[in-house]
Amino acid sequence: NKIISDEGTNIYSSCSIQGEKLLREEIANFVNTMRGGHTNAQQVVVGAGVQYLLGILIGIIKDDYNTVAVEKPGFNKAEFIFEDHMFSINHMHVTDHGFPVEELRKSDAELIYISPSHQYPLGTIMPVNKRMELLDWAHRNNGLIIEDDYDSMIRYGGMPIPCLQGLDKNDCVVYLGSFSKMLLPSLRISFMVLPERLLPKYNLIKARHTQSTSKIDQLVLASFMREGHMSKHLRKIKRIYKKKNTLLVNSFKNAFDGKLEVISSDSGLHIVCEAITEKTEEKLKEDAKNLNILLNIISSKNGKIIFSLNYSGIIMDEIHSFTTLLGKALFQ
Repeated sequence: NKIISDEGTNIYSSCSIQGEKLLREEIANFVNTMRGGHTNAQQVVVGAGVQYLLGILIGIIKDDYNTVAVEKPGFNKAEFIFEDHMFSINHMHVTDHGFPVEELRKSDAELIYISPSHQYPLGTIMPVNKRMELLDWAHRNNGLIIEDDYDSMIRYGGMPIPCLQGLDKNDCVVYLGSFSKMLLPSLRISFMVLPERLLPKYNLIKARHTQSTSKIDQLVLASFMREGHMSKHLRKIKRIYKKKNTLLVNSFKNAFDGKLEVISSDSGLHIVCEAITEKTEEKLKEDAKNLNILLNIISSKNGKIIFSLNYSGIIMDEIHSFTTLLGKALFQ
């Protein structure tokens, strides 16, 4: 009601193609203060989802780049966008030791899509020294890093590591962020921070696109952030999810001692587990689906499976019963 009744918001006019200036200013401030970024509103592009924003980015860079390196396992829906635009895909295999920068150096890729602050689905966090190696690779090769800052704000041990965009001194990082995890999945507001060298090309092509996010939603979010509610909300959900995370991990340890190990749980809204089971991957997926459990199976070999599990929708009072259901899916 506040936004609708405010004559200064001009809600009956069309949306800004790039995103409402009020929201872009708040996003720039958010990235700078909460993620250690270095940006301004002119570099911010707002849109409904990362895939939509990647489509815009590809329109900017397609004449200069045609091969992209992506993490394996990684965010498949980003990879699909590059495939649809006929990019060559180089898979970089992420292991317990993290991202293989040396493998990237040996490849012919000059573009990389990566989630250094909370790798999906393994949940690993790239240390600062490896981030600097990645930035050095981009600088030496005239490369471009697309940093998906997935789930970076929800971390339970210590402060979040500054984003690559803030560490970058050579204007070679595109930063992607979303409010889906912080607020609501149904609030389709994501954003992209372009390096300054890409702005002239973006300004040439931006009129090809229409704004995909509601103007009212953008203005409400801008007001929410400007009045300090976002930082309060983040503190609140961190407390809630940390408690839920601890209860879930302890429940798994008590119920599955020796059969299941939680191997990553210190950030984000999913945990990564390794389990010993006699079931095939297909049987596991079928049994989990029948019990309304969404398991993302990362690998399955020699009776061991590694899977990620999103716990944001699990009610705290139902963690024990959920653990029982998961046990049925995995072991019975």
